[in-house]
This record gives sequence, structure tokens and C-alpha cells, in this order.
Amino acid sequence: MFEAALALAMIFLPGVEGKIESGNLQVLAWLQAEESVESQSVSEDILSAAKRMVDLQTDYRFSFPTIEYPFGDVPSDWGLCCDVVVRACRAAGIDLQELVYEDSHRERELYIEANRRQHVAQPLNRSWIHRRTSNLNLFLQRYAQVLPTRYDSTRPEEWQPGDIVIYQKYQDLTWHIAIVSDDVDSFTGIPKVIDAWLNPGHVSEDHRLTDHGAIGGHYRITDSFRASLSE
Repeated sequence: MFEAALALAMIFLPGVEGKIESGNLQVLAWLQAEESVESQSVSEDILSAAKRMVDLQTDYRFSFPTIEYPFGDVPSDWGLCCDVVVRACRAAGIDLQELVYEDSHRERELYIEANRRQHVAQPLNRSWIHRRTSNLNLFLQRYAQVLPTRYDSTRPEEWQPGDIVIYQKYQDLTWHIAIVSDDVDSFTGIPKVIDAWLNPGHVSEDHRLTDHGAIGGHYRITDSFRASLSE
């Protein structure tokens, strides 16, 4: 089983062998869509992987251990909210760990300032830089399609499955991240999101888009961005 999982993972992420522990490789391979990554849009691939994580019910755990680079991951049986997005994007052929870390070298002051606003005193470490909402928010502002942040029930088309949303509390303080689902609340019609949070304590599709409060960022990773990674 592991050999098949490794082979599948290497199709989508060349050079990954030996850089992720075997359990994480098995999960990564399972998160991949059954068709080739290129046969679907980025949003469809992200959604497919996120839905599979709902089935896994990976435990929510707030921890920042040292991990490999690139293609590094925490143990596959747990993660925090950012890991849901990172794993879904990685299954879609986009390694946010490497991309965010490399971008922080190009625009170091931007990332330092983003972390300062979040009261994060840690250096820009490649083990965790992609596991902070502030850094993902900055990266997506720079490279993804930026979309409206206020939900309007008369314009549901603005919120597409596979979109990424980042929540904020006050003064641009980001604190949570989720993926828009293709499921909607049966009473309100509000889209649900896929995320990892304290309630219910694992990756789920239980929350509505508006349940976590104000949305500070709404993004869509484009097919052209993914294509540019192989150029």
C-alpha cells in the first residue's frame, strides 16, 4: 500500500521521496483526486482534498514542531487550521511551505511586519511560516485572486467551493483559516466551510461561512498560478 501511495505522490510532487514520513505520504496520496491534478481546476482539487480530510477527521492540535523542508508536514493524525489549507493545496500540486518561505526571502520586511501586527515574535522559520494565518494571508494577497470579504446572500456566486477564507478579530488580527465547501446550510443557504477547530476538535464541515465572525481575506488560487509553478 505504501509503495502505491509513494508512487502516486511522486507523480504530483516530484522529489518528495524521503522528505515526508511514510504515514504523511500515504495521506497525501489519498488526498489526491482520482484523476490527474491537471484534469481539474485548482479549486476543484483543493475542495476534493479538503473533503477527504473531513472523512479523516484529523485531530485539531495547536503545536509548532520542527519539520522537514520542502514538503514538510506535522504527523498526519493531527494539525491546526492552516494545515488543512496547506495539505489541500499540496494535494493540488502547490507547496505553500516552500512558496511562502521563498516569498518571505524576497519580501522579508512585509512578512516581518505581518507577524509584528500579529504579535508573533518568532523568526521567519521554514518549519512554521506557512502555518500562520498572517503569512498565508499576505502570500494570498500577493498571488491569488482577491475577492469580496462580506457575504451577501444575493450574490452567492462570489463564494465558490475551494475558495480560501481568513478570519480576523480586530485591527487586522487574523486568527483562523478555512476552505469554502460545496455544501450549504439547509436553513440559510450560507455556504459551509471545511476547517480544523476546537469545536468539534477535528477537521469538519460543520461550520457556516459566517460562523467565525468577520472575514479579513477571501481568495481563489487560479489555474494560471499553478501553471506558472512548472514554467
